[in-house]
Order: sequence, then C-alpha cells, then structure tokens
Amino acid sequence: MVRTKHTSRVAARVGGLAGRRRGATLIELLVVIALITLLISILIPGLRGSMKLASATLCKHHLREIGLSLMMYRIDNDGWLPVEDPPDGTMQAADTVDPWFEKLFPTYLSDPNILTCPDDPHRYRMAKLNSIDDDPNVGNYASYGINGFPMQGLGGGLAHVDRLRPHRPSNTILVADLGPDREARTSSAVQTVTGPTRNSSVLSWDDGYDPFASSVSARPWLTTRHGAGIHMLTLTGGVRAAQTQKIMREPIKRYYADCAAGGCTMCNQLHLPHYSFAKDQLFWWTGSTSADGVTAFIRPGG
Repeated sequence: MVRTKHTSRVAARVGGLAGRRRGATLIELLVVIALITLLISILIPGLRGSMKLASATLCKHHLREIGLSLMMYRIDNDGWLPVEDPPDGTMQAADTVDPWFEKLFPTYLSDPNILTCPDDPHRYRMAKLNSIDDDPNVGNYASYGINGFPMQGLGGGLAHVDRLRPHRPSNTILVADLGPDREARTSSAVQTVTGPTRNSSVLSWDDGYDPFASSVSARPWLTTRHGAGIHMLTLTGGVRAAQTQKIMREPIKRYYADCAAGGCTMCNQLHLPHYSFAKDQLFWWTGSTSADGVTAFIRPGG
C-alpha cells in the first residue's frame, strides 16, 4: 500500500487525538458531583412539597368519602347521625357502645383505610389498636373525629340533624382531623404521645383543657397536621381548612365576638367554653338546641 502525504497527515492527526484521550480529572469529577448535589438540593424541597400536597389532597378525599357515607346513613336512618349515646328508645341499645364509624361498615364505607389520614403519624397503629370484633381491620380509633356537640347535645338528640338542622349547615363542623399527633400541651410539661389517645374518635368542643391547670395528663385533640392547621368536613359535605396553630396557644373562652356574629350557638345561647374556628367560618353548631319545644343541653356524663 502506497502512503501519500495526505494519508500520513490524517493518520498523524487521528493518532494525536487518541493520545490526548484520558480519564476525567479529579477537578472535573468534583464539579460534576457539585452540580448533581445542587440539582438534588433544588429538587428535594419541591418533591417534599409535592408529597405533602398529595397527602393533604388524599386527606380531603377521605373526608369527602366519610361525608358521603354519613349522608347515606342519615337517609337510611330517618335523618340520624350514627350517635354513640342516643336518646332512650330512638335507636337500638347496641348503638350506645360502638364507635360512630363502625356503623358505616360495610354498607356505607367498605375501605377501613379511609379512616386513616396519610399525614397522621399514628396511622399504622389505627387498625391494630383494640380492633372491632366484626372486622379485625377496623380499629376503634381513627385519624378523624366526629363533632361531639350534636352527638351529645340533648343526650344525643341533636344528632337528628334533619330535624334540628343548623341555620348554616355549610359552615357547621361534622368531621375533622383528630389528634393528638406528637405532643400534649400541659401547664407544667410537654409529654410525648406514645399512642393515639383519640377521645373515642369524637371532637370535643373544649377538650376539657385548662391552660392553667396543674394536671399533666391533659392531651388535647387539636393538632396542626397539615401545615398550620387541619381539615374539616361540614354538614353539606364540603371540606375546608382550619388554621389551628394560633388557637392551640390561646385560652379557651365562652364567647368570641366573631364567632357569635357567625351564629355560633355556644356563644349566643349556651356560653360554653369552646374552641373557635370563626376566622375560617366554621362553627360547632348554628341552630337550636331545643327538642319538642324544651330547651336543654346534657353535657357528657351529665
């Protein structure tokens, strides 16, 4: 084979390029690692935010499913919510001993996971804690609690919401995120919650909590599960956010001007100590506490 000057130059150039090929230097590797680290640091907060948003969205979906099941229950039970302590003679005696949500299974609610909020740190323990005999997958604690006021007012008589419907049902609390999640407020110490003490999955309007009491056993249900607040389901099936962070730091009162202006029964008629969610236009009750013309209110154990 005859080599020309041109082919010799090409061969020399190729050989020179091959000779210059080498592995990446330490500096180049460090630059690449730094760039990857920077990208990860930018992406992870966004990913976490997306995951929190997804969890919050799933929680809202769970509450809507619970609301729908409660609505169907009311239709089939002459307007009654599944009260735990109904007036004598109005419902079967067995209803006085079971958690409200057990009555929803399986006819109205088939999936026990609906009762667990994805942001509840105790969600994996719900079904394992004192499981209900009928279904070992359904525990007697939940991530969500039902409004204790209609469940206990008039000895459970207010739970006939189709008869004593509040004036503002779209602003009346029905079910909400239930704590405590991490810590308990007390006047002398902060206790770590080792397990869900969930008040039988009922929302107490005042929690029995006195910020000036000496007891260290008080474990209020109010929490900040989703950012600075919780989700609440109303009587009409809507799900709304309630900002609880500030409320948790304030003493519970009997009267709030903005709450009374919104039609709160506790402020205007009963003067009961209660948490106020008026800033988010949410109220414990906005209607009468009268049954058959007789005004009465029976507190738990009263």
